[in-house]
Amino acid sequence: MAGCGFGHHDSTSEASTARVVKASPAAASPDATRDPHAASVDKPPKLASDGITTLVSGSRLKGSVIYPIPGRARAGEALVIAVNCQGPGRLDAEVRAVGMSFSLSCEKGTVLPALNEFQMDSSHSLGSLRFTAKPDVMWSFTVGLDPHPPKPH
Repeated sequence: MAGCGFGHHDSTSEASTARVVKASPAAASPDATRDPHAASVDKPPKLASDGITTLVSGSRLKGSVIYPIPGRARAGEALVIAVNCQGPGRLDAEVRAVGMSFSLSCEKGTVLPALNEFQMDSSHSLGSLRFTAKPDVMWSFTVGLDPHPPKPH
């Protein structure tokens, strides 16, 4: 699998405070008065609409969280994960079922966007997406499947 974004992190430690949440889109904050296209942790990031199917998303998250990812990915598709994070510290993300993980360095007072795509070599059940972060880090995310990702060089 190939990934792009802010590097890969191979972590196998279990977070004892992780919680499982139902897979459902989160609502945007009603009092958002900023640029509606700016990166935000108050709403899930948008994925490009070129055939990418959104599977799960969430916003205003903190701590350790596990989100089930419904469905399967077929060989040749790409698992797409967009994340916006804010706060002092690191955010780790892992989809163990497909062997994918990455870390983001987040900053206080700044929302940093990241996009990671992972090309699937074979068909897989996607399992779940686990986030681990310190309590001062807040993030939003969207997971999707791209049936026609760009071909790796």
